[in-house]
Amino acid sequence: MLRFGLAAVAAAVGLVGTLAAQPPAAPAGDLGTLQGNWKPLSIQFEGKAQVPVVEMAKLTAVFDQNEYHLYHADKSKNPPNVLKLAVMTVSLDPTTTPKGITFEFASGSLKGQKRHGIYEVAGNELKLCYGPAERPRPMQFAAPAGSGYFHEVWAKQPR
Repeated sequence: MLRFGLAAVAAAVGLVGTLAAQPPAAPAGDLGTLQGNWKPLSIQFEGKAQVPVVEMAKLTAVFDQNEYHLYHADKSKNPPNVLKLAVMTVSLDPTTTPKGITFEFASGSLKGQKRHGIYEVAGNELKLCYGPAERPRPMQFAAPAGSGYFHEVWAKQPR
């Protein structure tokens, strides 16, 4: 009987270890759709391109659960030079029209600051328009001069 009890405990501990080793399930809804790596197609601030095409190729945004990580990887260096530019928590409001998104910096000199905006996912493309939380949330995918808004288009990368 004792042998059976110890075997049951060992099996349960093994099961808990196996469950703990499983990666977390992807979030539901649009946040689940955003999971993975994205490369920029266009980055504008107040209507002006912000990043030359050569530099855009070095940028990658990663959505991991409710976190957004922005990386710059210079692969011309050996070993490649990878910098984490930002980490933000992400919250979505898919009930608004257009759909709402809020980013909050999780670390660094901007920790606690928020950016809010709108998003749209169509196929493998993500459109974002956002600005500082003290400005009104944008209502269209445009970043006119003087608006304080970024307008970005990203392409999802295959896994």
